[in-house]
Amino acid sequence: MLVWAGVGILLAAMALTAWGRWLLSPDEFGPVAVLGPDELPTWRLVLLRLSEAASVVEMASIAYLVAIRPWRRARRLGIEAKIALGCLLGSVTDGFLNTQEYLFAWNQHSINVGSWSSFLPFADPGHQSRYAEGIVWGTPMYMYFCIGVALVAVPAIGRMRRRWPGIRNGTALAVVFVAACLFDLVVENVFIRLDHGYAYAKTPESVTLFAGSQYQFPLYEMVLVAALGTFFTNLRLSAHDAPDGRSWAERGLEQVPPRWREPVSWLAIVGVSMTAFVLIYHLPFNWLGLIGDSTADLPSYLLPSR
Repeated sequence: MLVWAGVGILLAAMALTAWGRWLLSPDEFGPVAVLGPDELPTWRLVLLRLSEAASVVEMASIAYLVAIRPWRRARRLGIEAKIALGCLLGSVTDGFLNTQEYLFAWNQHSINVGSWSSFLPFADPGHQSRYAEGIVWGTPMYMYFCIGVALVAVPAIGRMRRRWPGIRNGTALAVVFVAACLFDLVVENVFIRLDHGYAYAKTPESVTLFAGSQYQFPLYEMVLVAALGTFFTNLRLSAHDAPDGRSWAERGLEQVPPRWREPVSWLAIVGVSMTAFVLIYHLPFNWLGLIGDSTADLPSYLLPSR
């Protein structure tokens, strides 16, 4: 638990440092110019704005469910709020998508102020491109694919347990994983095909649907995203099943002086959450992308500005 708290301090510091340097950079912080010659049809732009608006509503809804409502009711916050903070800080890892190559293509028409990719550790200075990180819709994905899945899945597991009393956690989590795969497959392809919010620029052809097209979709994407949703479901479930209401990441908290227990608990959950984004998603995504042999045929508004 203390190890996870230490990791939480280090990763939170990394996030705040990267974002701080980005905010103070006159060359990197600011909207990315929309390049021609390709134009985004008006109806797609409207859908993109609607997607952004829906994402804001989703973020506000999760904030209400995990923070505002519990605080009003009991003047305390549970593990859901801690995971949500971990997801929010963990969204800094989105910059890892393009630290080595332009693997994840962003729509220049998205509401954006550039990207912080070049300020993250291990960024390749010889390959730094400027692109339009869609923070209005991109950051919320770290919420609804993670804590959002857990908010839905834990009550669903409760219903499974009542229906099948002998069901094991592994079996229930496998059901969650399959459902999360389908959820990701549908949601992501809606973004990709209707509003052209983003695209997968480079993937391995052997594991990619519609390889070579603008709409190519790597199957490992839904597997990795579903793995994250299942991970956070397991984390929340362990707290709900424990007599003391503490997750497996907080085991040993009773050894900490009482006044430090809550801060250490928050740091431990943040550390576990941010580590999950790096190990479960970004490392395999980058490795598979870098060895990819299928390059998407992208319009100019999905390309970096430099």
